[in-house]
Formats: sequence, structure tokens, C-alpha cells
Amino acid sequence: MAARTFMLLAAIYLSYIALGLPDGALGLAWPIIREEMGMPLEALGILSLVSGTFYVLVSSQNSRISKYISTDKMNLLGLLLFVTAFFVYSIAPNFMVLALITIFVGCGSGLIDISLNDYMSKHFSSRYMNWMHCFWGMGAAIGPIIMARMIMLGSWRGGYVTIASIQAVVAVFVIISMAKGVWRLGEKQNRQNAKDARQNAKEGCYLSAGRYGFLQMLAFFALVGIEGSVALWVSSILIESRGLSIEAAGVFPAVYFICIMAGRFIFGFAAARLGNMAIMRIGIFIAAVGILILVFSNSVLGMALTGLGIAPIFPCLMHESSIRFAPNMLSKLVGYQIAAAGVGSATFALLMGQILARISLEALFPILLGLAAIIAVINEALEWKLRRA
Repeated sequence: MAARTFMLLAAIYLSYIALGLPDGALGLAWPIIREEMGMPLEALGILSLVSGTFYVLVSSQNSRISKYISTDKMNLLGLLLFVTAFFVYSIAPNFMVLALITIFVGCGSGLIDISLNDYMSKHFSSRYMNWMHCFWGMGAAIGPIIMARMIMLGSWRGGYVTIASIQAVVAVFVIISMAKGVWRLGEKQNRQNAKDARQNAKEGCYLSAGRYGFLQMLAFFALVGIEGSVALWVSSILIESRGLSIEAAGVFPAVYFICIMAGRFIFGFAAARLGNMAIMRIGIFIAAVGILILVFSNSVLGMALTGLGIAPIFPCLMHESSIRFAPNMLSKLVGYQIAAAGVGSATFALLMGQILARISLEALFPILLGLAAIIAVINEALEWKLRRA
């Protein structure tokens, strides 16, 4: 691999680690933060709502934002918003300041996510897309470790100083990569994509974004419903419905996230050989087997298979957009797809608890299987339509 390409990928992957760092840290620090600031437990939902709202607003405007600012600058701006937000977190005197600066967190997340997913979809294979999302998992795993260590040393505020400092170092590396001009490596590919788009548009080789883009968005909506619901509710089922100890049940989410990270790394090697569709079919099957194991047993193998199966679907589905839809529509679709994922995450977080409380905690697993079936049907329908084209 050429040195310039290596530097570009390093900048992208480090940015995605920075994106994942804060994801698990707040939940760990919140019991201490709320006690210090005199807030109720449910006030955490306000921060999630603020972050999620601005994440969706920014993501859905990708095509408009990208007309005025390039990918590298969008990514850098997102990192700088992160650095600012988490340094302010570390000195925030009250909850109102936290809530206001969380706007920066939502906007920063949206900018990094849409810029890098859009860029990778256009310029790199599914292998590198899977690996990029693998690095998000690395950041999400490191963040709580940093926060836990800082809390043990006496201050949650030190955790956010550390996270912001790491993100600042990543931002400096991105600035250096911009100065080296490595982000312009995709310009030649852009010209080829435009040429291919004109030819394929004449031959009708792309799906209509207006007619079929919504189905792709629906698949992302359902996918994050599975990802988030497994992480949020399986431990509660094992403890409250099946009587496992907190220590035993605590192993399950750790295994789940480790398998997601490992799965994206492993499937990245197979992506070029098998293709996105084959990997997504394998992933959905493995995830369904894992969910079925959890229906009938308390085996950690079920959680491991669920995480392993879910792992490649998001990056492969995102990369498949560059095959299904014309390049001139891709930026807009990537933004809408990430926005759909954000809406799905918030929707399932709010509704799943209400549904399970009214029916049964065990109802989670049939719902998960139904969502997996929806993703499979949408994928097969779009693939069938594309082959007809």
C-alpha cells in the first residue's frame, strides 16, 4: 500500500476511533454526574435526545453541506466540535451547560459519520468500510475504560479531559494529512465514477433513489433496532426474567461488543471475495441462529453469534449503496441512511421498553427475529430489482 493511501486510511480510522470514544463513557459517569449536579436518573434522556436530534438534523443534510465543504474539512470540523464539547463537559458547572454543549456532540457525530461513510462508499471497497466500523468499536470499548480509570483516580471530569485530548491529537493528525494532500486521492476516482454514472444511467443499471432509497433507509432503521435492543435489554431479561446474577449477566454485553468489533475485522477480509450481499446473507443467518439460542438458553454463545452476525451488516449495507444507486445521488442517500439509523436508535430506545413492559421481556426475541426478516426481505427485493436492471 502506498504511503499516501496508508496515511489517508490512518486519518479515517483514527477519526472513527475518536467518534466511538464518548459512546460508552457517559453512561458510566452519569450516576456520579447526576448526584453532583442534583439531577434525576431520567435526565440522561435529555442529553440523549439533544445529541440524537442534532445528529439526525446534520446527517439528513449531507448533500447540502457537502456542496460547501469538502469531506476532509467536514471530518475535521466534527472532531473540533467534539474537542470543544468534551473540554466544556470537564468544566461544566451545571446540567444546563451540559445540555447546551451536547448540541456540539450531536453535530460533531453527524459530520464525522456522514463525511467518512460517504467517502468510503465512493473510494474504497467493502473491506475497508468494514474495518472503519471496526475501529468505531475499538473507540467505544476504550472510552469506558478511560472513564472508569479517571473515576477511580477521583474525577469523571478527568475522563472527559482525556477523551478530548485524544480527539485533539486525532484532529492534528487529520490536519497534517490534509496538508499532505492525501484526501485528494479520490479525485481521479470521482471523475471515473461520474463517467460510469453517465454510462450506467443510460443503460438503466441503477435503482431509482426516489422509489427504492426509502427501502434502504428502512433496512437501516430496522438494523439499529436490533443492534441497540440487544445491547440494552438482553441483560435485563437474563437478570429479571431468568434469574441470572448481575455478574453472570454482565458478561453478555461485553461479549456482544467484542464480537461486533471482531466480526467487522474478520468479514473485512472476506468482503472482496464474497461481496456485500453474500456477507449480509451470512450475517443475518448467523445473527438469527444466535437469537434463537438466546430464546431457548442462557448461553453466551447466543450473544456471541448475534454480535458476530450483526457486525458486517451496517458497513456492507452502506457500501452496497454505491452499487445500487447512482453516484450523483450517493451523498444524499448516505446522509438519509445515517439519519434513519439515528431515528431508529432513538425510536427503539423509547418504544421497546414500553412494549416489553406491557407484553413480556421475553417478547424481545420474536421482535428481533422479525426485524432481521425485514432486513433480509428488503435486501433480497433490492438485489432482485437491481439484477433485473
